[in-house]
Amino acid sequence: MGSQSFIFKHPATQIVATIRWLCLLLLGAQAGIALSANIPAPLTQVEQIRSLSRKEAARALPVQLRGVVVYHGWNALVLHDGKASVFLDFRYAQAQGVWRAKLPDLNKIPPGTALEVAGVTDPGGFSPMVLVANFKAIGTQPIPPPLRPDLEQLLSSSLNSQWVEVEGVVRKFDNDPSRQQSLTLLIGGHLCPVLLRHRTRLSDQLLVDARVRVRGVYLDIANLRSQTAGMKIHSNGRQDIEILVPPPPDPFQAEKVSLNKLLTFHPDADLGHRRVSSGVVTFAVPGRFFYLMGEGVSVRVDSVEARVSPGDRVEVSGFIDTSRVFASFSEALVRKIGTGTIPALREPSISEILNPKTRSLTEMVTEPGSSDFDGRLMRLDGVLRRVLPPNRDGPVTIVLESNGNLVQALLHAPPPNWREGSVVEATGVCELEMDRIDRSPWFTISGFHLWLSGPGDLRIISEPPWWTPQRLAILLAALVLVLALTLGWGAAMRRQVTLRSGQLATEIAARESSQLEFKTILRERRRLANDLHDTLEQTLTGLALQLEIASRSSATDAQLSQHHLRLARQFLEKSRSEAHRTIWDLRDHGQDGRSFPEILREQVAAMVEGSGISINLRQQGESMSLPDLIEANLLLLAREAVTNALKHSGASEISILLRLSGSHAELVIEDNGSGFDPETAPNQHAGHFGLQGMRERTKRLHGKFEIDTIPGKGTTTRVSVPLGMTESQA
Repeated sequence: MGSQSFIFKHPATQIVATIRWLCLLLLGAQAGIALSANIPAPLTQVEQIRSLSRKEAARALPVQLRGVVVYHGWNALVLHDGKASVFLDFRYAQAQGVWRAKLPDLNKIPPGTALEVAGVTDPGGFSPMVLVANFKAIGTQPIPPPLRPDLEQLLSSSLNSQWVEVEGVVRKFDNDPSRQQSLTLLIGGHLCPVLLRHRTRLSDQLLVDARVRVRGVYLDIANLRSQTAGMKIHSNGRQDIEILVPPPPDPFQAEKVSLNKLLTFHPDADLGHRRVSSGVVTFAVPGRFFYLMGEGVSVRVDSVEARVSPGDRVEVSGFIDTSRVFASFSEALVRKIGTGTIPALREPSISEILNPKTRSLTEMVTEPGSSDFDGRLMRLDGVLRRVLPPNRDGPVTIVLESNGNLVQALLHAPPPNWREGSVVEATGVCELEMDRIDRSPWFTISGFHLWLSGPGDLRIISEPPWWTPQRLAILLAALVLVLALTLGWGAAMRRQVTLRSGQLATEIAARESSQLEFKTILRERRRLANDLHDTLEQTLTGLALQLEIASRSSATDAQLSQHHLRLARQFLEKSRSEAHRTIWDLRDHGQDGRSFPEILREQVAAMVEGSGISINLRQQGESMSLPDLIEANLLLLAREAVTNALKHSGASEISILLRLSGSHAELVIEDNGSGFDPETAPNQHAGHFGLQGMRERTKRLHGKFEIDTIPGKGTTTRVSVPLGMTESQA
């Protein structure tokens, strides 16, 4: 095979290349020593990688290996450096960003290919492995001889990822085209699956019951705690399988054994190969298993292909299974040889099942058979308590109560619509559940369950009464629901009464507020009348007087007439100013297409014009259109606050902040004037209505009014009102 190169520029690769270059400069004397405190020397031996702890392997230590491929999978290779082997992963390396090129076709890298590999360590699923950064094929070389471990080594977890060779008897050959081809080996009494990377043309007849030698990569089956829970082998295919002893040409020509002597003492007993026995079928679950009766005992036979019925006399050829306390047959081949008689049904009590009669040694010799009920057909009466659905491909579990004991009946079929509480009669085969007695080689019966062949094995004797605990629970739940609804309705009515009471209180308060506002309007009208009387009327009176004097003196003293005309003009200008002020106070300030901040800026600027006081108006929040009621009152509040600052504080700067949100408008007026003491400030009793008016105006808007002032520190006035207020609510 010609050399191939898969190289890319990756940080780990650059580090490795730099280390190699520096090591050459040092004449190789310190090739295994780190070049600096932060860059470890690359690992060059597989044993160095295998000796790492999971924490050390997770540090992604640099690796440089040279070896030969002994196994190639779909996403990984196994490299052997002559002493040990290790997994080289590509897909996970790509996911981790170590391998950045397109995934290579590992079918083009067969076993026997010599490689130079660079990468980093990873803890792997069970033992350390290498995430490949780049590799180069440098030719071919012989595959090293595999390890030949004993059973203790295989079960010790120390051989994970190693190239091994094992011997065993093939129990099963899975040749299903939809799955990966595999063998099941019996090695020292333990089953070990062997997965074949490449499909072979071997057949069941050639492999099953044959003693074979298999080479492959040994892997531990790990549990959720990364502990070994089993073993398996990955093999390349036919070239790694050697048939040592072929199976018999006819499986039914294997050694025969009676059902009552399975796994009893024999000086030449061999558990590995098939055994042949015969009997009468007493119970069958098609496609899964059946029970065979003979020589006084009943034995379970697992067979997927067998199609037998109770009463058939059959011969089976299968492997003896020791996974249960009672020996059984697995992977059995079955052929019918006649018909037989099914033993009569037994109806033992639960006490008899759990405590079978103990037989003496003489009885065991003279009366072959067994006194236990495992595998025996029996009938059991009880009450149906629960039908539990299956898990995945498991059976339906039916819970029966018989004489105060709960018994499970298992069924590999959809159950009818059985009603819980029915009195039933179950007919099936009994399987005992055994537990080892503490510190003893003996077993005790801890329980049993029944296998039903179909729904017909459970016969309904009587239906449960209509008045069941479930229906009683439904009735009680309905009564509780009605009571809850009644209580809820009462609570809702109380809330409604409370709500209506609140609304009435609000309306009464609104009426009182309207009356107060009406009185305020009357008071304001009187004030305006007084202002007009004291200003405009007096001014007009003075104007008329000056005009009369100017008219009388125009003929005799022109200079005096001009003087009085000038005085009349002054009275006229004063009258116009007073009238303009009064009209401005009374009119409705519409927006005229302008925004509220523009109107506010215009009015306060006009108020301080010529006074030398600077005004700073800022806006925060989103721009929005305010209700007319809110705008008008905010304008009046702002003017009153500015007026107070002009008249009383001696301020040189006034700052106005308008803050708008989705639900509130806030106005903050701050001056740098002299401030005052709120406790001693003049109030309405002294003829000062400014602050009181601002409070009342804010209250009518359901807003919040605050004033913060200290003598000599200026004054800050804050007004916050909700935006949902309407004129009727105000």
